[in-house]
Amino acid sequence: MHPTTYTSQLDELHDEALLEEFRQGNAMAFEELYKRFWGVLYLQAYRILVQEDDAKDVVQEVFITFWSKAATIEISGSVAAYLYVATRNRVLNLLASKRTYQTHLSSLKHFLADTHNNSLQYITEKEITARMEQEIHALPAKMREVFELSRKTALTHKEIASKLQLSQETVKKQISNAIRTLRHKMAHFSFFL
Repeated sequence: MHPTTYTSQLDELHDEALLEEFRQGNAMAFEELYKRFWGVLYLQAYRILVQEDDAKDVVQEVFITFWSKAATIEISGSVAAYLYVATRNRVLNLLASKRTYQTHLSSLKHFLADTHNNSLQYITEKEITARMEQEIHALPAKMREVFELSRKTALTHKEIASKLQLSQETVKKQISNAIRTLRHKMAHFSFFL
């Protein structure tokens, strides 16, 4: 059978039949599901994230997971509902990780703002920045690498984890530990001044 004819037959199948074909190893059935749902899932993610790249990444991750779980995937409702929920969950996870990162940064900024008392008025911003860089450099190597990637790039925790071959949880913990360490060191610095 000619591939074009076969593809047009897949076009006519309902979602659940395509899923069954996909479970049996038919890559063209996956491609058809991808074509059917990519656009609506992207719009769903984009409406919440308002960032094209983030929305594309979320949908791509949903389909990668969908592809990798082909044989074991269990869907109680429709394929559409499964993909919508998977997309929504990924969007929520992304928002939570961004919020956590922003919370850490905000916490560090508040700490630095709070330390500007009378004894710190003589210290220039340049000296504080130099001291902060010195303390960052003194962090353990892996912690420093994770922390610097998080503050100097727009990478998400997941992207940092992938780049460094770590779990997302390890990345979050390393960033949190780095900020805690820096707050402690900077508190000592301001105390001795």
